[in-house]
Amino acid sequence: MASHPQLLVLAACAQALLTIVVLLVLGARRRTAYKAGKVGREAMLDDRVWPPHVMKASNNYKNQFEIPVLFFAAVATALAMQAVTVMFVWLAWGFVAARIVHSVCHCRSNRLPVRFTSFFASVFAVTIMWIILASHALSTGTT
Repeated sequence: MASHPQLLVLAACAQALLTIVVLLVLGARRRTAYKAGKVGREAMLDDRVWPPHVMKASNNYKNQFEIPVLFFAAVATALAMQAVTVMFVWLAWGFVAARIVHSVCHCRSNRLPVRFTSFFASVFAVTIMWIILASHALSTGTT
């Protein structure tokens, strides 16, 4: 059975894989739109000319470098501080699950209630992760 640090690293790998998958979806959608003549070369300089299905993937890809940055930093910090607990691993996988739901929704139907709920769940999870890290640092004197 995998250790808690291993499970945490696997969650980070899953989040990284999600980012790569979204990038590949974006690339495929851009290529299809370009080949179909829906955009010209101006699309390389102006995102606003892409069709909506391309913009959904583009916006989601950009979003992968916002809140997930806090997730990756929390994972690295937890590993460095040796503060990986079962709760931390559950929160990490909850974060990843919420981000997957968010990405699928964002790139497909873009139903705002689902997208907002999954976004909020991921923010909640990463916030609790940072509270755990702060608590661990204060209780052990580790910084």
